[in-house]
Amino acid sequence: MATVIITGASQGIGRETAIKLKKEGFMVVGTYCNSSKSAKDLQTQYNIPMHRCNVADERDVANLFATVKKDYGRVSAVISNAGVSLIQKPFVDVSEDEIDRLISINLKGTMLVDKYAINAMLTGGGTIINVSSIFGLKGGSCEALYTATKSGVIGLTRALAEELDGSGINVCAVAFGLVDTDMNKHLSTEDKLSFVKESGLSAIPTAKDAGDELYKILSRDNVNGKIFKVFC
Repeated sequence: MATVIITGASQGIGRETAIKLKKEGFMVVGTYCNSSKSAKDLQTQYNIPMHRCNVADERDVANLFATVKKDYGRVSAVISNAGVSLIQKPFVDVSEDEIDRLISINLKGTMLVDKYAINAMLTGGGTIINVSSIFGLKGGSCEALYTATKSGVIGLTRALAEELDGSGINVCAVAFGLVDTDMNKHLSTEDKLSFVKESGLSAIPTAKDAGDELYKILSRDNVNGKIFKVFC
């Protein structure tokens, strides 16, 4: 049974992806940081082991991978999904604390998870999927900080794909458009429907829809270096 680690698995896209992969027969290990109740509910209801891990703390990430190796053996795939956003605001109003928080979780966190994922896959290969955003490709008004971190994730993905070409380790990213999760709860229904119309979609995509798409990508061959634009 293939073992998959999903960071940020207690809520939203991470949660629905964990449930989908579990139903498809994967051994899923999830992480959470602050959402302990949601993590416990997921573990109890779906028998998905959940580990507390601050992806911006290298000790936490190292301990996660060491524990998974000890308990479940080789890691076949990692979905680096943990991330945070801000309520939309002009860049000049962004505080230094907000800059530090988004960079540490969205970018540094992805770097650390990818680093340990690569080490875990050096002898047996595997797939790393980094979760980014359409803003990481085209930018967004009043989303400069989020855009910068998600652009960094895409740059990291492309660089690692080049570095690891031929190693048996595939690194790709998913640039999601709007998904109806708590991260976007500050948007009005009118704003969401406007985005859906611009994207040529028939409905607002749900976290479950996103989980289904991540499962499809994980099931594909020849994904190294690809940036999948989904719901946009």
